[in-house]
Amino acid sequence: MRSHKVSRGLSLPREMGGADRGLAIFNGMMTALLCYTSMSPMFLALGVLCHFFLRWKTSTDPWWRLVMLVYNRYPDVYEPGPSSKFNVRFKRPYGFDQDLPC
Repeated sequence: MRSHKVSRGLSLPREMGGADRGLAIFNGMMTALLCYTSMSPMFLALGVLCHFFLRWKTSTDPWWRLVMLVYNRYPDVYEPGPSSKFNVRFKRPYGFDQDLPC
């Protein structure tokens, strides 16, 4: 087997201006729309700051957006005790905070 060099750009997510491509396009479109509708260049400075933040976030971890997409699919679920979906054999015995009046 021969070893081949792979370009670093082929193994990383697609970027535009140093930030994740999809987020950079979204940021640019929102900046252009806000500047157009408000007739104020103040939103241009906000858009540039957002792009610098996206560049920093992408430079620290290029896969952060894809990791967050997977992470956000799982809900935050906390069930302190057995619920109705469990069988009767999983219920706590009487006197152990189960079926007691408050």
